[in-house]
Amino acid sequence: MTTQPQTAWPENTVARYLTVGGATVNVTHEPRYSSDTAPNVTAAYCGGCPAYTDSGWSAYAGRWDNGSVGADNAACTWAQKHAETCRAIPKPA
Repeated sequence: MTTQPQTAWPENTVARYLTVGGATVNVTHEPRYSSDTAPNVTAAYCGGCPAYTDSGWSAYAGRWDNGSVGADNAACTWAQKHAETCRAIPKPA
């Protein structure tokens, strides 16, 4: 079995999943709006196709609550499910 060399994870990445096609789905903490000064949402992006999700709305707090266990778990669950079926190959650099 051969292994591929590891590449550095993008900044604020908290989890990564490998798709069937070889692309990665990154789960990150990032600002919701361009005016935000700090990460406040957990998002997941596929590096092979345009699939995307974000999570972190806290009904209790009435705001986006980045890094909460619930937000991270929801994004990671979506990323894992997407990675299991996505056949897109990585986009060129």
